[in-house]
Amino acid sequence: MKMAPETEQRIVKNAFLSLFIFLLPIALMFITFYFTGERPWEKKQASTKKQISVDKIKLNNNGSND
Repeated sequence: MKMAPETEQRIVKNAFLSLFIFLLPIALMFITFYFTGERPWEKKQASTKKQISVDKIKLNNNGSND
């Protein structure tokens, strides 16, 4: 069965539109990386900030809720 030319054109147009919508966020992400100079895929140095563990908080509070 032969497809109508209008239907074929609409399918092709919708396929290109779907591909554009899919690729747009990816392209915008890389454009943002280019202008900001960020490189999130490169390994960053570990943070030197020390986090307080739950055990230390419990020791400081001595179990009271005050």
